[in-house]
Amino acid sequence: MDFKPGANLIVGPNAVGKTTVLEAIRLAKAVLAPRTAQESTQVLLSLGAISQQLPQMFNFAAIAKDKTQPVEVTCNFRLADAEVADLPQMFNEICRATVAAQHGISLDRGALGLVQFISSPLGQQALRNAEQSVNQDIARVAADRCCKLALVIDTTRGIAGHDYFSQILFTVFEARLSPYKTQFSYFPADRALPPGEMPIQLGTVDAQQQLESHNSTPAIKYQRLKNTIFAWLAENPESRKSLDAAFKTIFDKLLTGRVIETFGVNRHGQASIVIKDTHTGESFDIDSMSSGEKGLILTFLVIERTVERGGLILLDEPELHLNPAVCKSLLGFLLDHYLRPNDIQAIICSHSAEIFSTAMRRDECTAYHLRQGSVVSEIRRKDQPEVSQTLRLLGTSEVEEMLYEAIVFVEGEDDVELLEEAFPESLARIKFRELFGRGEVEKHIERLQEAERKGQKENISYFLFDQDGRPTSLQSTAKVRIRQWDRYCVENYLLEPEIIFDLVQKENYAKKPFPSNIGEAKALFRKIASAQLESRVIREVYKSYSFEDPRLRGRDIAAQDFPEAAQVLFNRLEAIQGQLLNLKRAEWEQDFVSKCQTLLQEREQEWLDAWHTKCSGKQFFKDLYTQCSIKIAPLIFKRQLLTQSKLTGAEGWKLLQATFTDLVGKAS
Repeated sequence: MDFKPGANLIVGPNAVGKTTVLEAIRLAKAVLAPRTAQESTQVLLSLGAISQQLPQMFNFAAIAKDKTQPVEVTCNFRLADAEVADLPQMFNEICRATVAAQHGISLDRGALGLVQFISSPLGQQALRNAEQSVNQDIARVAADRCCKLALVIDTTRGIAGHDYFSQILFTVFEARLSPYKTQFSYFPADRALPPGEMPIQLGTVDAQQQLESHNSTPAIKYQRLKNTIFAWLAENPESRKSLDAAFKTIFDKLLTGRVIETFGVNRHGQASIVIKDTHTGESFDIDSMSSGEKGLILTFLVIERTVERGGLILLDEPELHLNPAVCKSLLGFLLDHYLRPNDIQAIICSHSAEIFSTAMRRDECTAYHLRQGSVVSEIRRKDQPEVSQTLRLLGTSEVEEMLYEAIVFVEGEDDVELLEEAFPESLARIKFRELFGRGEVEKHIERLQEAERKGQKENISYFLFDQDGRPTSLQSTAKVRIRQWDRYCVENYLLEPEIIFDLVQKENYAKKPFPSNIGEAKALFRKIASAQLESRVIREVYKSYSFEDPRLRGRDIAAQDFPEAAQVLFNRLEAIQGQLLNLKRAEWEQDFVSKCQTLLQEREQEWLDAWHTKCSGKQFFKDLYTQCSIKIAPLIFKRQLLTQSKLTGAEGWKLLQATFTDLVGKAS
């Protein structure tokens, strides 16, 4: 992934590996260029790669899916102009750090062990050797400006880095900063804010916690809200002004309607930061703000106070605990007030459609779609009016298509609820959207397939609609996949007589008399379904006469002028008159009835054998409710039938599952 300056947004379904990208970067930095003695250990502990009890035993399975293959993480960091200019002045520091690392001595430049070693003849020789190699490495890095942290974790060879000098250089650059400054900071999604009063410490202990909070134990950032603020106040006389300015920026641009009133100790002896609501005039301690607001304030204060110019932040799910209105402004605020002014690069993982939409509008943002753990692509900024307009008409967007593995468009009342009940384990990666109207659905499919042919369709859309006795002529394509139910509609998969009978009897759902045994129940169900056959026969026989339809068509209105429209419409009426002129009531009615009876006889046995497949399941349940006065809500009744079908492994459930899996099983 070639991350650009500014904000880099990674979007994709749940559990696809977005956070893994951040953790991989964090891991490479912690192992190869740790800033504190505990950074490597703490990061490996957080990933489950080692345990507190047995830190010497490495759990490779916590890092790798395939334990037969080595894990390789390579992060290329580009040096800024100022850093390249500083390289000659850093020569002695780099040499000493190189000697220390080569001989297993602490990288702390003031350590007595390093002083004694360099004072010895062996140390002097090691230092001369280091000076020669460091000169060459500095020249190389100054030319290509690349500092590479290349980590390899192998079950047989252990853990190693591939660019020794870059590891030393990265460490030395960070060692020059104060504990309250960093070039690298990780903001995890776990933002557990402590309740109530927390002890505030200043000085050495706080400085050590600050160092650890950058990467080794980043979650403690969120336990240090007041600590961060009061340490800033104590830093120098100008800190109050800069802190006021930082809060004003956040409250003016993002969390509007708030101002800082006072910092200090309240009458209960507690450290207090009082916020005032400008709309109500109410004052309250910062602890009383919502988790989302406190997390947001802390995140931006930490970025402002600690992240060095040219630094890198990893930010996981910044939208947590925030409403969509704040999310809509969040990324723009981050860019305008922190990233661009300080040349900070951010890598952000998000599920927020609002944040993604902002990224697509800003030139300083690059977005990546992580489809699977090994399939990632940069999202192109190209005008796709046909796709965008069609998806809006379908009630969704390209953003949603990227945040889920699949958007499945289904047709019919209750279909979404039933499929969510049927496949709850899929809801994290699949979103269902309800559509109405078979004709419109097919038009949308054709538009999307046309956009696909033009190269404008990047994500896959799935359509699963009713059979309705009318097989579609449309075919699936690579980016628009289509499937009809093998039965009339989704409710047909619930037409299991034994399950319906048992549920109604057990729960006493029927107000009117209901069959007392399964044989009578099956006869009732066939009778209810057979009523639909007669209406279908009537419809089919009448249609066979091919009477002209007098209704107005769209093309009639599109006629060039009134006389032309009148001519077209009269021609149709004249054709109808010709069809009806010689009709005789008695003869036509007799012919119609005869055809209906003949067709009914042809279809009746087939219908009785397969009524649960051929009838409309939706209509069946409506008629069952009328016939028996079922007293439970229809959707709840259908859900209960579905649950029982799953538990018993009924044929209808197996067919429903197979059809659904055949379509969306290809989503990954």
